[in-house]
Amino acid sequence: MSSSSLLLLLLFFLLHLPPLFLPTLAADHVESPASPSNGTTVYDLLPQYGLPPGVLPDTVKSFSLASNGQFVVELYGPCYVDFEYLVYYAPRVSGVIKYGGIESLEGVQVRRFMVWFDVGGIMVDVPSSEFIYFHVGWITRKLRIEQFQTVHSCRGSLSLLGRAKEVARSVLEGIVAPQL
Repeated sequence: MSSSSLLLLLLFFLLHLPPLFLPTLAADHVESPASPSNGTTVYDLLPQYGLPPGVLPDTVKSFSLASNGQFVVELYGPCYVDFEYLVYYAPRVSGVIKYGGIESLEGVQVRRFMVWFDVGGIMVDVPSSEFIYFHVGWITRKLRIEQFQTVHSCRGSLSLLGRAKEVARSVLEGIVAPQL
């Protein structure tokens, strides 16, 4: 039998297998609200991956985690949290979690020099140290991890007046105490 005949035969069997033998995407996902009935929250899961619970705000509505590490976190709305920098969380945050970090992160931005930058990943040292690393484009920013040990409240979405105040405040902070 030629190799093309074997390939056709293999394709025929694969296309005619009963659905029981084909993996389903639904079986790969575990969906849970922010406080599922078994008591596990997204804030409980983060330390299991070596991450501090405060990398997410306190407004998580629900989350899902696939067996390959892909996750989606739904927030009650957009929010801003003050860490060493102002961080914006979109209503939907997603990425791939593995022990020691999050890759392909979407829905998180950080403001630096009055410009918003996408945070593409978050990493911690393994074994754990006192630092957490944020990947913003080709730049990695090292911050002290203790500011992420507690879960922070969101300021909510800022109004136009609120945004203007934030810009003025950050300009004044930059003039009074410029950061390198």
